[in-house]
Amino acid sequence: MDGKPKRGSEMWKGARRGAGWTLGAGAVVSVAALLRDGPRETIKSAMKAGMRGREVAAELSEQAQDLYAEAQAERSPEPGSNDD
Repeated sequence: MDGKPKRGSEMWKGARRGAGWTLGAGAVVSVAALLRDGPRETIKSAMKAGMRGREVAAELSEQAQDLYAEAQAERSPEPGSNDD
């Protein structure tokens, strides 16, 4: 090879490193919450966060479906038009 580092591999290396730091920080916060509040409150908080995540995902999905329907409507010709 020519000795140059591959840009793509450097990007993935950074992404993996960032994901590792994120997971590690999440684990530290989870353990701290567990020690502070006890297991019951920590589990309840995690469940609440999961419920909120589902709500956000549902809203995003609905918006994406609306955009798709709008794009599909704009793409197809209107009935009765003679654009041929």
